[in-house]
Amino acid sequence: MALLVWFCFCSLFGAALSCEAYIKTNQWPGRSLIVQMFEWKWLDIADECERFLGPKGFGAVQTSPASENLILNLDGGIRPWYERYQVMSYNLVTRSGDEADFLNMTTRCNKVGVRIYVDVVFNHMTIPHNNSVGTGGSTADPDNYSYPGVPYTKEHFNFPVCEVTDYTNATEVRVCQLGGLQDLNQTSPYVRQKITEYLNKLIDLGVAGFRVDAAKHMWPEDLNEIYKRLNNLNMNHGFRRNSRPYIYQEVAKDGVVTYMEYKDMGDVTEFTAGAELALIFSGRKPLKTLSSWGTTALDMMPSDNAVIFVDNHDTQRNGFILTYKNETLYKAAIAFLLAHPYGQPRMTSSFSFYSFDQGPPADSDGNIVSPVINEDGSCAEGWVCEHRWPSVYRMVRFRNEVHNTAVTNWWSNGNNHFAFSLGRKGFIVFNTEGIELNEELQTGLPAGTYCDIISGQKEGSVCTGKNVTVSSNGAAVITLSGVGQELHLAIHVGDENMALLVWLCFCSLFGAAFSCEAYIKTNQWPGRSVIVQMFEWKWLDIADECERFLGPKGFGAVQTSPASENLLLHNDAGIRTWYERYQVMSYNLVTRSGDEADFLNMTTRCNKVGVRVYVDVVFNHMTGDHETNIGTGGSTADTDTWSYPGVPYTQEHFHHPICDINDYGNATEVRICQLSGLKDLNQTMPYVRQKIINFLNNLIDLGAAGIRVDAAKHMWPEDLNEIYRRLNNLNMNHGFRRNSRPYIYQEVSKGGAVTFEEYKDLGDVTEFTAGAELALIFSGQKPLKTLASWGTTALDMMPSENAVIFVDNHDTQRNGFILTYKNETLYKAAIAFLLAHPYGQPRMTSSYYFTDFEQGPPADTDENIISPVINEEQMCDGGWVCEHRWAPVYRMVAFRNVVHNTAVTNWWDNGNNQIAFALGKKGFIVFNTEGTELNRQFQTGLPAGTYCDIISGQKEGSVCTGKNVTVSSTGAAIITLSGVGQELHLAIHVGDEVGSKA
Repeated sequence: MALLVWFCFCSLFGAALSCEAYIKTNQWPGRSLIVQMFEWKWLDIADECERFLGPKGFGAVQTSPASENLILNLDGGIRPWYERYQVMSYNLVTRSGDEADFLNMTTRCNKVGVRIYVDVVFNHMTIPHNNSVGTGGSTADPDNYSYPGVPYTKEHFNFPVCEVTDYTNATEVRVCQLGGLQDLNQTSPYVRQKITEYLNKLIDLGVAGFRVDAAKHMWPEDLNEIYKRLNNLNMNHGFRRNSRPYIYQEVAKDGVVTYMEYKDMGDVTEFTAGAELALIFSGRKPLKTLSSWGTTALDMMPSDNAVIFVDNHDTQRNGFILTYKNETLYKAAIAFLLAHPYGQPRMTSSFSFYSFDQGPPADSDGNIVSPVINEDGSCAEGWVCEHRWPSVYRMVRFRNEVHNTAVTNWWSNGNNHFAFSLGRKGFIVFNTEGIELNEELQTGLPAGTYCDIISGQKEGSVCTGKNVTVSSNGAAVITLSGVGQELHLAIHVGDENMALLVWLCFCSLFGAAFSCEAYIKTNQWPGRSVIVQMFEWKWLDIADECERFLGPKGFGAVQTSPASENLLLHNDAGIRTWYERYQVMSYNLVTRSGDEADFLNMTTRCNKVGVRVYVDVVFNHMTGDHETNIGTGGSTADTDTWSYPGVPYTQEHFHHPICDINDYGNATEVRICQLSGLKDLNQTMPYVRQKIINFLNNLIDLGAAGIRVDAAKHMWPEDLNEIYRRLNNLNMNHGFRRNSRPYIYQEVSKGGAVTFEEYKDLGDVTEFTAGAELALIFSGQKPLKTLASWGTTALDMMPSENAVIFVDNHDTQRNGFILTYKNETLYKAAIAFLLAHPYGQPRMTSSYYFTDFEQGPPADTDENIISPVINEEQMCDGGWVCEHRWAPVYRMVAFRNVVHNTAVTNWWDNGNNQIAFALGKKGFIVFNTEGTELNRQFQTGLPAGTYCDIISGQKEGSVCTGKNVTVSSTGAAIITLSGVGQELHLAIHVGDEVGSKA
């Protein structure tokens, strides 16, 4: 009963009818722009999602109507654009394609992070025509109000027939015909049902939301009844459980009907935005007017209700508005729209037109012609493709970078020069004065030289357009002519040429951390953070698991087993071991997990569904001494002479004289002697470094997002730094941003003279203390209250920003006392704590069953790894544990994603083995290993409501399959937890409430 008091108010006083709001966009985190692909075909949109919109960070596409429409032929045989808004049936067949094409589009666009919103028309059907035939072959008799394709008959329309002429009469606006279009009666249960069935069909096919055409002309009560009967979004398309469709409604401003009647049911189109931008950028109002953007001073609705745009398909053809025909002013206006945080932005991608009626480019048979992409990236064949204009799509990235920041450092000259910052992330300047702007302005950005994204971009280490140098105090001298194309300039973090210039110079002078570079950006999709180590999985099996489970469940990345060719190694019983993967024969990508083609298949498919791939890389050493040395790819070696022709390495490339590590108090011995008899490479040698760099760059080129560096502790930090700094940027063809660096985390176990401090400025570092402490605490050797010091020096733990943390990994599972899948109940509780607490970068292990230290993965008689089999319970068979599929585990991944960037609050413990804490106002978790029942009132920090415990069950429809927790209006809740059997912890978070209607 979330927000119970408020909902009761709604029920009593009728506020907003049902008080439901369908205003979550369902876009991927960090994206927000909708592009209206006006009159594009479905398969063309699918292509554009994959090749351009996804990689460039667009959030969603608004399509033209998908329902069968009337075929209209005007004088000269022209098919007009507005035929799409004259409905013949709700069958999905138009000039844009059929139902199969539509599903193809939603599937492909959703996979690359571009949501589909459909322009839906259900206010009306057609106007009367002598020959009424639809794009799918349906016929109609408009004189008798007969549309057999639905079917609708006369009783389903508003009568008596009237035309909307008086917009001050709300009833007339809702029950009379708009432009002669036969007006449906949505109050009729039958009509509501037909509309609901149509919209639910679209939802089942993978759409994320709707733009409701002519919403102003329908009663809000009727719309509410339709909206509340809509299905949740289809989880097979990557939507979270219980996600609702995003709805935005066309409500033009004039007359007695206002947006206030619709705002609580969904977003509303804010036509004032385009009208004001046209007046301001054309010079009819000064630019300084924009200081009131998004306020009542400009008669604009609140930001959280507004869908804003410079133009759309209607306004392009009516009145004074900026369009592609005013290219320079349009680019400046769209830049402002995207830079300012007000509203939900939408832009239009048009076709060229010369008359009001003109439809899209078409052949002699009336078939829409596909856009052709020119060598310079622009469109041909009559398509404008404003979304492909460089200064436009770079502003899409600007908006994504400055997401959730506020306008600061506003400046204007009182007329047509103005500028503002977006937090500490972006800065933009406009000049339509006609005379040069030359001012020192406060940008708010870190010191550095930034590339202006309007006049050019960063390529390598240079700007192709203008650049702006920001001083250490955030100030910069900005010059902008205000004539020709030079009306605006924009810079943002991430597009620096020499960013943090002063700090880098300090590093160069004083040698701090060698190069002062840190490879600690995970490259995961926003709102995701959990790495799962898919130990010994095959590449194609990981690809399948990314698509069917890891992506939909919100996992951020997989860590693979080593990809380099390894020694074929049998133990005394003739069994292939797991540790053979860590004995390197060559850097060829061929192992029992697959070959290079399989690896590329995996990275391509996983990246498309938002799961990054980090590879466990081994380059401290090669193999140990063995009588037979044959690799998984057929390479051979002569370990007696230190010869590895698959690379090739010879004796000179290894550390000599030979020694074994015995004294971990001697840092030199740790770095140049053999680890467990493995032949120790000399990474100080340029030749060895280059071979390693080539290997790592091959992985990067194939789509890897980062690397886990095995045995990093056994290599000199200076050598690692030289290797890391020569790595390629990530491959943009796999959806990475320009100049993204690989994420690097390094295995540095604790003990001896070598410490994490030597490696932390090169990348993240594995924090083995986490798993050791969790084992002690959850097994009862230390009390749970110890976790109040989690992530601090009191537990000898490194700073959060450096730490990769885990309950277990492939090594620790087999060594010493640690929690693993074999301690299932305690393990689930420990992983829940690890994922709930904001400390560190969490990683979990997905294992296979083993009874012997050396035992390798499940394999057939030919020693081929057996693929996991997914059973009816969605768990794994075939010898695989698949901890990541345990329900309390993957639901905690969702919990972590929800509470991302929150801090621990409301900590409570009983001084022993009962603890609880909140994560901001988003989540709350309780643990009890005391063995006696916990029953008390807690301050959860959450909004009022009834929440489903995600450990004992989940939300299904309007009920919890497990326990539920009722939070009062003060945030308090009484929680009972037995502390015995499976019931050691409980977790609730926003988004998993039940009883959201009262």
